[in-house]
Amino acid sequence: MDESKFYAYCLQGDVTAAFEYLRSIPYKSDKYQKLESRYVNRFFGGQPTYRFKTDDLWIRKVILAYYQYFTSVLTEKNVEDAETQLVQTLSQILHMNDLTASLDQIEEKLELIFEEKGFRFLGGVTAPFRGPYIWKTTKKMDFRVELPHETQDVTVYFLRDFIMLSWLHFATFGEKYAGGWAKADGLYYVDDGPKRKRIKLDSSEFQVSYLKHEAQHLSDYSRFPHLLPKDLEYRAKLVELIYEPRPFRLLKKFSYEAKNDPNFPHPYSSFVIMSRMAKLAFGIEGLQNLEKWGTLDTTQIQEWALDLYNMHTGQLEENGSDVIGVI
Repeated sequence: MDESKFYAYCLQGDVTAAFEYLRSIPYKSDKYQKLESRYVNRFFGGQPTYRFKTDDLWIRKVILAYYQYFTSVLTEKNVEDAETQLVQTLSQILHMNDLTASLDQIEEKLELIFEEKGFRFLGGVTAPFRGPYIWKTTKKMDFRVELPHETQDVTVYFLRDFIMLSWLHFATFGEKYAGGWAKADGLYYVDDGPKRKRIKLDSSEFQVSYLKHEAQHLSDYSRFPHLLPKDLEYRAKLVELIYEPRPFRLLKKFSYEAKNDPNFPHPYSSFVIMSRMAKLAFGIEGLQNLEKWGTLDTTQIQEWALDLYNMHTGQLEENGSDVIGVI
């Protein structure tokens, strides 16, 4: 089985497609038979069992509410209905009488209660679904990051001791999840997890795929404050390609996760990059066989990525700071 293809479906928020692909494998090893059984039990069996990394019964109720929401949206149920149910369940847990409260208002209350219990709670959307990050320990370090045409000073907050890592972690049983994110006050880095090995700070995975990617977001938040997520991700991924010493690693990743749907910023930005890079490399629009990408010169890939980045920046500057997107 091609695990990259399987988890790409999960990254696209489509566990049903991932499961169908897994079931299509005719002769599965013990590993993949167990994986199929886990997906049946969690998503398609009706009576899933969960392990919680806390004994606090109130926190367990909150996490369970999100788990039920994840199960619905990841198996192609109606997202609006799932969010309505999530609002009702969380309102009951919080003993709220306001029937008009939004999820944002509910999560503001959750954040305060989690803080009282010694945890940090970050709600909101990890596009396209809701899903909080809940952790206990935060440490920080300062970095100076080189980006195209500028240098960015950033503070990185290293986060540990998670009890929830949003919907992608749930969809993949901890194999995949967001490595971090950018906010106005700095960068947040997920520094642990049940399946994660600590990444060396001098590795390209940290220096390029995390640090430069997220620092580009910080820069764009300031320069283009209304930019849509799909454009933010497009620019940050191009920055990765500009600086990555082994760009085929990224091209392979982008190729697998690519999806022509603007509602999914990460897969869509990968789709646009691979389509435009194919035009530059092979003179043909559309995704190309991975073997072809492996024949390209590293320096040439980096130069093409910089050209696309500069072209996009020029379009944004021409349209002004109120621009929301150009891809």
